[in-house]
Amino acid sequence: MRPIHSSGPMLRDTVFIKDLVATGITGEDAWSRPTPHPLKISVSLRTDFKKASATDNLKYSLNYAVLSRNIAEYMRANEKRNFKSLGRVAESIAGVVLDESIGGGRHAEVIVRSDKSSIRADAIEYHLERSKTEKVAQDRICIKGLRLLTVIGVFTFERLKKQIVDIDLDLYVKENTHPETNKIVDEVTEYVESSNFKTVEAFVSSIGQFILQNNSGCISKLKVVATKPNAIAYTEGVGVSTEIYDSEVSCAPIKFNNVTSERSNKAPATEKTFNLPTTASDSSFAASKTHDAYIAFGSNEGNQVRNIADALVHLKEFGIKVMATSSLYISKPMYFKDQPDFFNGVVKVTFEDKSPHQLLKILKSIEYDYLKRTKQFENGPRAIDLDILLFDNVIMNESDLTIPHKSMLERSFVLQPLCELLGPDYIHPVSAEPIHDHLRQLSGLQTDESIQESSKIYQIVPISRLDPIANPLRFDHNENTHRTLIMGILNVTPDSFSDGGKYYSLKPDDIEERVSTLVKQGADIIDIGGLSTRPGSDEPTLQEELGRVIPAIRAIRDSNDSQVANAVISIDTYRGEIAEKCLQAGADIINDVSMGLYDDTLFDVVARHGCPYIVNHTRGTPKTMSKLTVYDSNTDEDIIENLVDISNGQTITLTNPATDNLVKGVSRELALQLLKAFDRGIKKWQIIIDPGVGFAKNLEQNLSLIKNASTFKSYSVEVNRRSTVDPSNVNHHYISFYGSPILLGTSRKKFLGTICDQVNPSERVISTAASVVACIEQKTDIVRVHDVKEIKDAVLIADAIYKS
Repeated sequence: MRPIHSSGPMLRDTVFIKDLVATGITGEDAWSRPTPHPLKISVSLRTDFKKASATDNLKYSLNYAVLSRNIAEYMRANEKRNFKSLGRVAESIAGVVLDESIGGGRHAEVIVRSDKSSIRADAIEYHLERSKTEKVAQDRICIKGLRLLTVIGVFTFERLKKQIVDIDLDLYVKENTHPETNKIVDEVTEYVESSNFKTVEAFVSSIGQFILQNNSGCISKLKVVATKPNAIAYTEGVGVSTEIYDSEVSCAPIKFNNVTSERSNKAPATEKTFNLPTTASDSSFAASKTHDAYIAFGSNEGNQVRNIADALVHLKEFGIKVMATSSLYISKPMYFKDQPDFFNGVVKVTFEDKSPHQLLKILKSIEYDYLKRTKQFENGPRAIDLDILLFDNVIMNESDLTIPHKSMLERSFVLQPLCELLGPDYIHPVSAEPIHDHLRQLSGLQTDESIQESSKIYQIVPISRLDPIANPLRFDHNENTHRTLIMGILNVTPDSFSDGGKYYSLKPDDIEERVSTLVKQGADIIDIGGLSTRPGSDEPTLQEELGRVIPAIRAIRDSNDSQVANAVISIDTYRGEIAEKCLQAGADIINDVSMGLYDDTLFDVVARHGCPYIVNHTRGTPKTMSKLTVYDSNTDEDIIENLVDISNGQTITLTNPATDNLVKGVSRELALQLLKAFDRGIKKWQIIIDPGVGFAKNLEQNLSLIKNASTFKSYSVEVNRRSTVDPSNVNHHYISFYGSPILLGTSRKKFLGTICDQVNPSERVISTAASVVACIEQKTDIVRVHDVKEIKDAVLIADAIYKS
């Protein structure tokens, strides 16, 4: 029942709460999913606070703090409940604020507003009034800012193009009914956008009749307000409004067939039907203009990584330059679930003299002509799938091409890699919301298991010789549920700081035995070092380094022990020639302590082999790095840095200026080197980031790196590269560390010995274990250690504490 009528005192004062923010499920959204949405709750309570004002005592009035707390606690307790409508939320809130046993009043007006439950309207509100003392007004649903496209006007030029009309609706609800608001919005949208009118007066009357004829059981009256924002120059808008009662709907029902309305004149035969405004057509693209596009790729047949790489090579053959790549993700198939998992990602490309349809034609040619995709049925397995997500800032909606891609906002395996290539402030051309906000909204939704087994995605750094299931470089960066990987160190140098050449000049059988021990102790990766990078060390000749590492690789690959023979091998080198020969001999990963500073031919080798590439931050050389520990703030206006938590959109603030300079300085220098690496053909999905503990950092800085290691995953930077010929010609490059695994190597390092007064590196096992636990707390993905057996236990405990 709505009101309970009784006599009582005159209530002429008001206590109110405005826009209390809560979360609730109010039924199915536009995609028929019961999705939680942010809600704003406003309450006005009529009261009499004369005594409270006379005595200045709050106990004689209604306490808005208590009322706000009661509402907030009720909504939190019911966050998972499906109220099924805004009206039921409002009804429940009215019950809370009228409960006098918990500080409630006797007469309440409640407004519940949702800004997100409709994809076409700015907001939907439910207004109700409940009272224990007097008769109340009828409930109302207010649909605000419904933006529609239709042909409307009496002049010839007005009937040549559809134009935007803003609609506001007030629907007066019959008692004990709950109209389906999204259904009403969809029906009105479909009706208006497939009809045409000469006058705004006919327009609003037709909308009113259309709504009432379809909802007569639950709506008794409505008000329609139509505003044409662009009709008259120098005005915000012009329009009309009308009120209609259900008893006034006596004419024949309005029917339509998505092309014309039986009550309206036919639209011109040349007019195309569409749902959203189109900002460009193929004919408007100038041949001389440079265009940027973002292309999503997916593959679940054959060698997925090779398919993707081949597709990118073919893009270049068509004059399309790959500017940036995302990380590589593994996702469950959608719609048709009985097929292999997909490899997904996004690339940014640039080109000239190609329209959207010309680009589409090229992508289809790569799919079917070059990579021989066979389409057996819709959403089935495919060797490669290439989709245009964005093209400049174009909005296009044609039968064979929709830009922005119409399904991108419902696919985490598209949005997440796309957000690695677009800054947090990039606005979706249609939704007018940041792309990053869409990703966060999607991550909060439950998976619809009828179309996808799970929406969880994993990032993978591919190793060409390994099946994805056997590849340990597989990470869950969203929920951090993956186990921490252990990189076991095998130094085959005579001057290693940590073991003094203990494993130098080992025979193949000894190498095999040592690797077998490391693997059995829990090493996921074997990192072979043929040159020392300790501060002050001398570098060996190329032949000396090759003579140390190549026999070790061969001893592992030739082993009769399958665990040893299949071990993942990393080579710790900064020389391109060494990397080339090691990869040819069977190594999997290149671990470069110089991030390409010492020999940039290494970039070409890594790009050619497509292998994982560990990029370690450093400065100077082993002889000079200990003196290069001053990190200043960024003063370059062409480098714009961000530390933004991608999960919630909040900016991370490092309050200590020295720590802020260190984290951003290390990240900035890594990013600038990565930009050079990407120019040489390296893909982001090859990258593993190592902030470089002990490399050009002092004791305090090493501790700061460990303490803030997770912050590196939130770093992004936009670099503006200016042409030396024409400084006004600027190319924008965006790099995000999100999606890249983080490796830290603290094992036996000098700063641990300084803290614990341990001169001999072999004494630093427990201090290493403590530092590793701290690294894992900071979401480090890989730890590089000497003492695998002992550190394995520390890793197991830290994973149990800090990972799901």
